[in-house]
Amino acid sequence: RLEDKRAHTKHMIRFRPDEASLCVGDVFPEVVLVNSHDGSSAYKLMAGMYRLVCSNGLTVSDSMIESVNVRHLGNITAQVVEASHQLTERLPEAMETVREWQTIDLTPNEQGVFAEAAHSLRFADARGDIDTPIQPAQLLAPRRRDDDGADLWSTFNRVQENALKGGLRAYKPGSRKGTSTRAVKGISEDLRLNRALWTLTERMAELAR
Repeated sequence: RLEDKRAHTKHMIRFRPDEASLCVGDVFPEVVLVNSHDGSSAYKLMAGMYRLVCSNGLTVSDSMIESVNVRHLGNITAQVVEASHQLTERLPEAMETVREWQTIDLTPNEQGVFAEAAHSLRFADARGDIDTPIQPAQLLAPRRRDDDGADLWSTFNRVQENALKGGLRAYKPGSRKGTSTRAVKGISEDLRLNRALWTLTERMAELAR
């Protein structure tokens, strides 16, 4: 299966296998291809995941499966195909990580620490300052009953979806006008935040084992 997403200067295509044996519950592995429209940057291929229940795309960080860059030189098609095969061979590792995260239960305090770190990743500016009434705990709110679990995988999914899909509301102190978060639309920011959250989850898994 193929999903095409475009932004101002970049083009992202997500390739999903049809083999049910590769899935973990409602999660399927992917190969994600990102390219600039004008050829100014190399093709970038990375591992990803697609969660059917929320039509949400996740991206695996380089610490799990290193991404591959293909320059716009030579036989590009063959190089992209070869890079895709390399990533596909390692996708079972990422799916095994998902299974492991499903077995790690977090305490309420650990979930709070995770949400605070994710809150900074989502809302902090280049200097690390945060100017939003949205609270870290709002990132932990489940959007569906099946995600209301204490395990690390459920926690990651709640935070990732709330951070990227927007729709969180809050009021600034002393103001009657509420603010609502917008969905992350840009491909670069989507990838940055997704991969940073994946890395954060890896670190939490190490601490919680």
